[in-house]
Amino acid sequence: MAAPAAAETDGPRTADDDADYDVVILGAGPAGAAAAITLRRFTGLRVAIVERRLFDPFRPGETVSPALFPLIDYLGIARAGFEERHLQSYAHAAAWGGEQLVVRDFLFNGQGSGLHLDRMAFDSMLLEQAGKLGAVILQPAELLGVTPGARWTISVRHGERRRELSAAYVIDCSGRNSVMVRQQQCPVLQTDRMVGVYAYYEAGDDHERVQRTLVETTADGWFYLAPLPGRRTAVAFMTDADTLRTLDLLDPQQWRRHALATQHIGALVRELPAPQAFRQYPIHSRVARLPADAAWTAAGDAAASFDPVSSLGIGHALSSGMHAGRVAHAHVEQGGGLGEGYRQSLLDHFQAYVATRRRLYANEQRWPASGFWQRRLTDGRERPAA
Repeated sequence: MAAPAAAETDGPRTADDDADYDVVILGAGPAGAAAAITLRRFTGLRVAIVERRLFDPFRPGETVSPALFPLIDYLGIARAGFEERHLQSYAHAAAWGGEQLVVRDFLFNGQGSGLHLDRMAFDSMLLEQAGKLGAVILQPAELLGVTPGARWTISVRHGERRRELSAAYVIDCSGRNSVMVRQQQCPVLQTDRMVGVYAYYEAGDDHERVQRTLVETTADGWFYLAPLPGRRTAVAFMTDADTLRTLDLLDPQQWRRHALATQHIGALVRELPAPQAFRQYPIHSRVARLPADAAWTAAGDAAASFDPVSSLGIGHALSSGMHAGRVAHAHVEQGGGLGEGYRQSLLDHFQAYVATRRRLYANEQRWPASGFWQRRLTDGRERPAA
């Protein structure tokens, strides 16, 4: 996406400057921050971001490929300073389709190494950039309601105060909560019921770590491990919601026993202490059929979400946020023009992803009777979300 001419920015503004905005963004994660940065960096529109909570230090989205760097460049973030906050990722290793570990070294991809992210630092950096460019940030702020009309009315509780924000356009970046997608009864197509159970560990100074991701399949799903900045490690198991209940994997002891039964992941988990945090996240694949020319759109997980095996999460959040910002600008300034193209590009991207994911899962043939692996070969068929 080519960058339009840069607009003048007036520095950070406070939530009390005014209550009338051109664009209000619901959600301050990577998608919401990218939309705000795009709007403030390249247009003169007034922008506010509403985020319901402070950022969580334990959050999935740990590893990114070198393909992230052009997106960071577009957002005007200095690459050197950005890389210093995170941990270099030199390779990806997987036991997928067999017991042998296959290693893909980033050294030979022509783009350099990836990064293991400190998600709290990453999200905070993006939001700080949006604030520096003049976006108003309300965080934490409880969203009380979004009312349509000639202009949107967004009711929030910020601190002890209830505020009514007015906006010509709304961008839903509220993640899988998808506030506007649900309110506007937008059709959502979902392909599976996957969940991820994450354990976050703090490794001691004497714990030797290899700076690469590790994936290993089991009969019921697959494990993922990534080192994190600050001598932390994330380990996750991806499976279906019914399998999660059957195996009782929300019990940390049961989850650990399942991890220790693996060859590669188990050898590393055995050396780790008790986890600092143990979390469950929905990770199902879904896409919303967004409107073409309405006074709102969605980005990030609110628009489309993907199986973590695709490594699309952070990149999609940033790129869709940027595109949603451009759609909002066109709507406010010209009455529309970009919404249909954005809507269709999301659907096309999702369909291509579904086909690629099916081929990837088909490479694992060791458990033909497993419900998890059988579903991966048929879950490309879209169905309405529950």
